[in-house]
Amino acid sequence: MPIAAFTAVKNWAPFDIDALGIVTLLGAEEMDIGVGQLTRNTFTECLPLLGAHVVANNRITQPIPGFTLYNITDKIVATDVSGWFARWLICQNVTYCSTTIDVKPIPFSHIKNRQLTNLFSFALGSLTPLLTALSCLVGDWWGFVNSIASLVSVLVRKIVVGSNRRALDRAVGKGEEMSQQQVKVLVHLPGGHVVTIRTTRGILLECLLTTPRPLNPFWYNATRAAGWAAFGIHIISLGMASLFCQLYTVLLLVLPTVLVARHIGTECSFIGQRLFIKRTDAEVPFRAAMYAQLDLTPTEEESLRSNTDWWTKYHKVTQEGDFSNWNQILAGS
Repeated sequence: MPIAAFTAVKNWAPFDIDALGIVTLLGAEEMDIGVGQLTRNTFTECLPLLGAHVVANNRITQPIPGFTLYNITDKIVATDVSGWFARWLICQNVTYCSTTIDVKPIPFSHIKNRQLTNLFSFALGSLTPLLTALSCLVGDWWGFVNSIASLVSVLVRKIVVGSNRRALDRAVGKGEEMSQQQVKVLVHLPGGHVVTIRTTRGILLECLLTTPRPLNPFWYNATRAAGWAAFGIHIISLGMASLFCQLYTVLLLVLPTVLVARHIGTECSFIGQRLFIKRTDAEVPFRAAMYAQLDLTPTEEESLRSNTDWWTKYHKVTQEGDFSNWNQILAGS
């Protein structure tokens, strides 16, 4: 391609866009929820995303208000859950009262091999260095700086999210050492939905109620500072870049963000390397029927007697013993 063609690409500007507003205002909430659940995405692990500042300010690890956890086995109520687990629940679009979740540790011998997934992610990640090369070819040095800032933001996200995943892996090991006794748990979500959870007491305490913290705070915070610097450089250089580089950058940011927001390519069952979550949905019309499927012990039943209305329903369903037709059972009362 002759030099004149490169110059034409650099100077091509049939219209203007406010790319600065796109980077700073859009995608922050989706980034917080999608990335903060600590799952892996087959397509976007090595691609830049909108709202990169939520990683730099560590918002992805903060608890989300409105969750209440009831440990039926131990008769304990907690007014929040760990940040990653709250975000995972929000992404699941759970049913009103029929979703059951089993949270189990993965033995080291059964850790999933993600070599092919990682290779595919790295291949897609080459789209950002391609922007760097194209910026150099057309002589757009603001576009070059913008592409480098995008690369740094990806690296920062991988380090920050990876540190939190490894912290969760350590918490799983600590939970296994603490207690492997099974507990039955109910979680009320901010929208009024209720989820039933089966897990061990150690996993509950170390992973679901406590947000694991990275092992090296200095390195972690230094990485976040680099993320803030990259974000600042990004929003300035993107506004100064040529329209060609702006459009390429916008597509490179928006499309992966849509995939994350829509949970396309997300491995919802595996968190980090050591935690496996299995979701099942049963057809139950009310919460007392859901509790009946928990096979509660007399001690666990005692902790649920405060609500006499649904306790009567629960008791009748369990006495009948047939969970196939809830409405007919209650119609005889």
